[in-house]
Formats: sequence, structure tokens, C-alpha cells
Amino acid sequence: MGSFLRLIAWIGGFLAALVLLAAWLVPPRLDWTVYREELQRIASAQLGREFRIDGPFALALLPAPRLAARGVVIGEAGDSFTGSADELRLTLALGRLLLGEVAVTELTLVAPRLVMRDLPVPLWVAAVRPAPFLAGTRVTLERGEVSMGTVLLTDVSARLSAQGPLGPYTINGSFGLGGLPIAAEVTLGRAGVDGAATVEAGFMSRGARVAATGLVLHGGFVFSGRVEAEGPDLSVLLPTPALPFRAEARLSVEGGAGSADQLTLQLGEARLSGAVSFAQQPEPRVDIALAAVRLALDPWLTPARGALRAPPFPVGLDLSLEAAEIAGGTLRSVRASLLIAEQQVAVNEASAVLPGGAELALAGAVVAAERGPRFEGLVELDAPDLRALLAWLHANPAWAGPEVLRSLSLSARVAAEPGVLQIEQGTGRLDGVAIEGGVVLRPGATAADRLQLGAGLRLARLDLDQLLAGERLDLRTPSLGRFDANVRLELDALVWHGVAAAQVGLDATLAAGRLAVRRLTAGELAGGRLVLSGAADTGAAARITSFDVDLSGTDASRLGVLLPASRLLGAAAPVWQGGYVLRAAGRAAGELTEVTAVAELLDARFEAAGTTDAAFSRATGRIALRHPGAPRLLSALGLPETTAWLGEGSLALVAEGTLGAAALSLAGADLVAGRLRLRGSGEVALADDGGRFRIAAEAETLPLPGIAWGESAPWSLNPLAGWSGTVALRAASLPIGNSAGLGRVEAQIDLEDGTIRVANITAALRGGTLTGSASLTPQGGFAADWVLADAVLDAPLFGLPFDLAGGRIGMTASVTATGLSPAALRASLSGQASVEASSGVLAGFDMAAAAEALTAPLPDSEALARVRRALAGGATAFELLALQFRAERGVVAMTEAALRAQAGSASASGEIDLRADALGLSITVIPVGGAEALPDLGLRVSGALDQPRRVIETAAAARHLAERERAPRR
Repeated sequence: MGSFLRLIAWIGGFLAALVLLAAWLVPPRLDWTVYREELQRIASAQLGREFRIDGPFALALLPAPRLAARGVVIGEAGDSFTGSADELRLTLALGRLLLGEVAVTELTLVAPRLVMRDLPVPLWVAAVRPAPFLAGTRVTLERGEVSMGTVLLTDVSARLSAQGPLGPYTINGSFGLGGLPIAAEVTLGRAGVDGAATVEAGFMSRGARVAATGLVLHGGFVFSGRVEAEGPDLSVLLPTPALPFRAEARLSVEGGAGSADQLTLQLGEARLSGAVSFAQQPEPRVDIALAAVRLALDPWLTPARGALRAPPFPVGLDLSLEAAEIAGGTLRSVRASLLIAEQQVAVNEASAVLPGGAELALAGAVVAAERGPRFEGLVELDAPDLRALLAWLHANPAWAGPEVLRSLSLSARVAAEPGVLQIEQGTGRLDGVAIEGGVVLRPGATAADRLQLGAGLRLARLDLDQLLAGERLDLRTPSLGRFDANVRLELDALVWHGVAAAQVGLDATLAAGRLAVRRLTAGELAGGRLVLSGAADTGAAARITSFDVDLSGTDASRLGVLLPASRLLGAAAPVWQGGYVLRAAGRAAGELTEVTAVAELLDARFEAAGTTDAAFSRATGRIALRHPGAPRLLSALGLPETTAWLGEGSLALVAEGTLGAAALSLAGADLVAGRLRLRGSGEVALADDGGRFRIAAEAETLPLPGIAWGESAPWSLNPLAGWSGTVALRAASLPIGNSAGLGRVEAQIDLEDGTIRVANITAALRGGTLTGSASLTPQGGFAADWVLADAVLDAPLFGLPFDLAGGRIGMTASVTATGLSPAALRASLSGQASVEASSGVLAGFDMAAAAEALTAPLPDSEALARVRRALAGGATAFELLALQFRAERGVVAMTEAALRAQAGSASASGEIDLRADALGLSITVIPVGGAEALPDLGLRVSGALDQPRRVIETAAAARHLAERERAPRR
């Protein structure tokens, strides 16, 4: 019995092993394709979709019966739910299979690719009338992909299970959305008699949780409930700052659309409110509206760059902020309407009030570009307080004056991306001046990189005096080495240093610290047109390396605004009617710069050639000025009537020297002008309020104009204020006016703060020697002392009716006066003078003729007539003449006058009024007639100096003649 039982056990074990071996080896070798139609029919009926199996089948009974089919296709083209899978796996119930029935306990789709245009198996249908095979059946997706419009779920792995024929149903799984891994669990409860079923959903990703609870209603996919979301760091889910967040809202869904209202959102310390709506048709889209009282925007700037790639479906955003903090400033009334979709952000509308009250409005789009997000659109800016706006941007230029950059209104197309800001087609007003054009700005990626600026602008007017009234801006300014620029400017009007120009054009570049002015043009500049080009190095080794300047015009009188001697040019403007050409060029030569210049105007030609240092602070070279007519050129410069004393002839000036920033060293200068022949050398040092000089001048002929003593126009010594120095003068001939003047002149002329002093003057005058000194102050104080010795007169001294007409003369004088015109000096003359003459001739009366008339045997009447003629004119040869004068405020009193001659003697007294050019003299003539005593003759002179009236007293002569007639004849 025991042996039998053991035999049965061995047979049973063998049969069991044989059955297991058959179940393992045989099913894979059987042709199961005969079940293809049946399986496709069953699946299509249960899913409500076309279900097709194109690939081969395989069946394995161990470890559990499982049927695998490859090449699965679900649905037909145009269906709301279509897809495919690499493999379909069906786990079958073994007992039912042995009875010939197919009972699926688990359905698995491997690598499915599902496309949904609507919710797949409608949940409301599943809740009320679930598919039979779902009862007790688990449905699994492995490594799937689900597409709903523009939304793509990747790496989908999920399992649907049902606790009973009517639910509840549970989905557990995970998927990826926009690169974000999400774990999900959804539970759908049993539907009640009213068709409502409960839904609970939870989603987890990177520490954040989203939960929704509510009811699903039968008759359409209608959901009503609440949704909550919270997490420690929102930045792990969305392109936002790393902030904790919490959100709550009421959620309503019907069909493929829904909304979340009563939304409250806590982001860090900021609290926002708003609503969210979404729709699946025609394409999935979410619209968000948020509002807040205050929000700090600085933390959002960098994360916002990820907004272009973050959303898997279009997202509309309406943002409203009463205040927003950014870059240390506060924006007011911030409004933005955005649409984020398809790798771009459409800015439908955005506006804000910036610091300083500037109103900004823009519209456009942000798209993905190679450098990063790129904005293109229209921008309008109205900044009534531009300085406050620039201060917020840390862009207030130190070189700008306080009266500029005060306001700006601008409308332009703007393109901006990381590293590039481009403003095109801009129009507006800067400080009330019309401006148009565009600007391209390329900031460096790092602080060491150079800023690149490109600008093409047109302005109605630019005042550089106001624009550059701040800190000094020159080639050494360090900021010039921190950026490159390509600038084209057009200006209708330009003002600089008070000089105006019109139609100004500038084309210039700045690259790696090298400035190149390709072309600068300016019209209506001093009546001409300027064309300039050049190049320069900036920074510590700043220098101008080359330049070419051309200024030409038709009205030379307007050059006065460009030249220091503008007062002379202004006075002479009526005669400056000729054209002019000014050209200059310079090229770097080692450490120096070689400069040449030519100027032609008023038939004059000016040439200059030399070298200068890099800073143009010290120049050495030669200049030459030539003109065919010296009097004509001086007349054009405001010095009329020079021919009489200067003479005819050309003008030539040639000079060599060194000019420094505040000093001129003149090695030699030769000047020829008419009769003038002068050579000089010296040094001049400039100061803020004048300067100092030391000059030595030597002249062959130095003509000077005569003094018109009746001229009342005052001289101005104001230009001499602040100057001091010495001129050592030597002249072989110094003619004054039409007179021969002085010879062998040596003098030292000193200037001290506007006061002129001529000291130690010595000169030859009419064969004698003149020594003396003189001074004139800016207030008109004049003083002079001179001594004339051994001068020989061969012509009348003053050309007056009473005058010295010959002889050897000596004179001393010490006078003072007050005034700045010849007439004022003469009218205020005070002092004293003495004259001694010998062996000379005195014009005015003929003493010898009077004596002869009194001694000749003539009738009385004829003798008296001859006496009157002798005292009415003629000349008297004298042996000695002595005169003493004292002047007081223009009135010269003759305190002593004595004349001794062979024909007699004479004395005089009286005064000369220089203010009225009048005189009043009483002259007593005492003729000598041998042994006979002759009577004194009287002569009274009064009236104008050049035509005085004479009253001749002949009573004593008549008595003398009568007495001689009565006396007995011998």
C-alpha cells in the first residue's frame, strides 16, 4: 500500500511537472492570431473606440496566463481620443481560461502614445455605467506619452483600479509636465442617484502639493469644489523667486473649461488676490488675473527669463500693482496684460509711473533669441523730471549742467535683449527741443567689458555751454575709455561759447580709447562753413594725433565772434566785406605734433608752421603775415588815417618763438609796415586777470601818429588792467605825425596794473638832447618831466603867430593833468616850465623895424605907420630869450618873459587859456636907437591862439616924434 501510494505520488509529480513544462514551452509556439478578431471586437466594444492589433501575439501561462500583442492602434483619424502602443499585455484569469473564457484581470499598455482632443473615457459615464471588464481589473500605462492640444505629458506611468463594479476608482501614478516630475493620485467615488460623485485629487512635485476636492455631476463633466496649493519653494515649480507659497480658490469646471475664483495667493510676505480661468477648446489655455497693493519686483527679474520656456500651454496674465519696488525706487500704478505662449510673451499692454513722475507705456512681444529673451515693441515715455528718473537709474552725468536734462518725452520702437538695447524711429522732445532718431546700447557682460554705444540723432537745437556746464569733460576723462561709440548727429542749431552755428553734422567713432571724427560740418559759423576731421587718443596719454580744419566764408566781418580781438573787428565790421579762407592741419610726429596753418582774408595772407606738444600746451614755430597795403589793412582793423604818419607800402610780419599754455617767448620778430621798420624779442606770461611781459624792441624807423589836441574821445586803458611789464625801446628815428620827431631814442616803458610809465627816455631833438619821463594812470592821472638841451630850431616850433622860429633852445618842464583824452589833458594841465633860447628868431613882431622907424628922418605919420607894421608881424633876431610859465587847470600864466636883442629888449606878461585856445598877453618892446633914447612900445594880444587880435600902443612913440620935431635942430 505504501509502495502504491508512493508510485501514485511519483506519477502525479511527473504529470504535474509535465503539465508545467508544457505550459512553459508550448503556448509561445502556438498561433494565437486566430483570437485577433475576437480580442479586437471585445476591446472596441468596451472602450467605445476602434481597437486594432497589427503585430504578432504571444501567450505565456507562467507565472500567470499573459497574452502580449504588439502594434496596437486605438481610434481612427478625427476621433477625440486616438493613440498607439508598442505592446499590449493582458493578464488572464487561469480558471476562466481553462473553461474557454477570456477574463482580463490586468491590462497594460507599454510605451503608449495617446492624443486627446476631449476627455478620454468620460468620467461621468464611467461613474454611472462602468465597463464590465473594469470591475476588478487594473489598467496600467508604462512609459507613456499623452498629448492634449499643446499640453504634453511625458514619462506617464499610472494604474487605474476599481474596488467594485460601480467604483470607487483610483488612479495612482506619475508623469512629467514641462520637465517637472509630478506624482498624482485621483479618487472618483460612486455616483449617487442624482448622478453626483465625489472627486479627490492630489498632486505632489518637489515638495509642493496641490489638492482639489469636490463633486462631479452626471450629464456632462461638471466639477465644483475647492483647490489648495502650498509649498516651501515656488521656484522649483515655476520661474519665480525662491519663496514659500500658499494659494486657495473656488474651482468650477464644466466640460473642457473652468475657473478658479476667490483666489488668494501668499508669496513670501506679499499677498495677492485674483482669479484663474482655463479652457481646453479650441486649445488649452490658462488666464490669470492678479492684483496686489505692494510687491518687490527685484527678486523676480532673473527668474522671469524662464517664463518663455516654462508653460506647456498658453498662459494669459493680467497684473495690477498699486506699488512695486525695484532697483531702490518705487513704481506706481503698475499694469500689465501678458500672453505667454509658443516661446514668446506677448505684451498686450503695460504701463507704470516711474520715479520722478515719469509715465511709461509699452506694447510688444518677448521672444526667445540666441542671447536670451528679446523684447520688441513700442514704448512711450513722458518724464517731466528727467533728473529724478536718471538718478534712480544711476545715470546722471556729472558733466551735464544744471539747466539741461530736465524733461523728456519720447515715442519709439524698442528692441531689448541681454546685452543689447536698441531704440529706433524715436521722436520726442528733450528739454523742450525736438529730437528724433535712434540709439543702440550694448552693455558689457562683465564690469571689465566695454560699453558699446551707437546713436543716430537729429536735434532742433543744442546748447553745449549749458550741456557741458558740469564737471570738466576732456580727452583725459576716465569714462571715455570705458565705452566704444559710433555717433551720427544732425543739429539744426548749435551754440558753444556764445558762438552759434546752423546745420551741424557730426560723424564720429570712439573705439578702444581712440576717437576719430570722420567729418564735422557746420554752416552759418562766423558767416562761413566749417569742415573738420581728425583723430585723438583718450585716457592718461590723451593727445590729438591728427586734424584737418577748413573754414571759409564770404563775410570776414563776422569772424569777430571767433577771435580775441573782437572789439577791433566789431568796430571795423563795415569794411570787412571780403571773403576768407582758414585752413589748418596737424599730424603726430613722435612725441610732438607738426602743425601748419594758412589764412587768407582782406588780401592778407597768414602762414604758420611749427611743432606742439601732445596737449597743445606748448608750441614752437614761425608765423608770417603779409599784405600789399599796410594802411589799408590797418584801416580795416579799425585804425583809420594812418597814411599820413605811416606812409604807403606793404606790411610784412615774420616772427619765431615758443608759445606755452600761459607764456610766449619771442626769439625774434621783424615788422615792416609803410615807413615802419621794427625788430623785437621778449617774453609774455599770461595770468587769469592779465599777465607779465618783458620786451626789447629796436626800430630803424618808428613813426607815430600826431596828437590831435582837440580830440575829446576818451582813451580806454581797461584792456591793460592786470598787466605789468617792461618794454626797452630803441629807435634810430621816431617821426611824430608830419614832423621829423625824435632821433636816437632810448626809453623804458613800464606798465603796472594799467598805469603806463615812460622812464629814462633820451632822444635827439633838433640837434639837442631830450631827457625825461611821463606816466598815465587808468583814472586819467598824467604827469611828465622833461629837459631839452641845445636844440637848434630851423623852423617855427608851434606854427603860431607868436612862436620861436630859430635859434638854440633849452627847455625844462614839470606838468600834471587829469583826463583820458587830449582835450581833457590840455584843459587840466598844471605845472611849470622854463625856456631859454639864444641866437634865435622870435616870430610875432619886428623890433629892429620899429627902432628904425623911430630913428629915421621920416614924417611923423609915416614913422608911426611903420611902427604899427613892425608890431603887427614879422620877426626879431635876439641874443637871449628867457621864459617862465606856470599852468593851473589849463590856464598857463607867463610869469617871466625877457628878450634881449641888438635892436632893444622886450618883456611880456599874461596867460594862455588852453581850454579855449585863447591868449591874453601884454608885451612891452623897448627899442634901441643908438645914443637916442627911444620910447617904449606897447602891444596887447588877445583872442584865438591862431588868429589873435593885436592892440598897438603908439602914444609914447607919437609924443617922442612930436618932441623930436619941436627940439632945435643942430
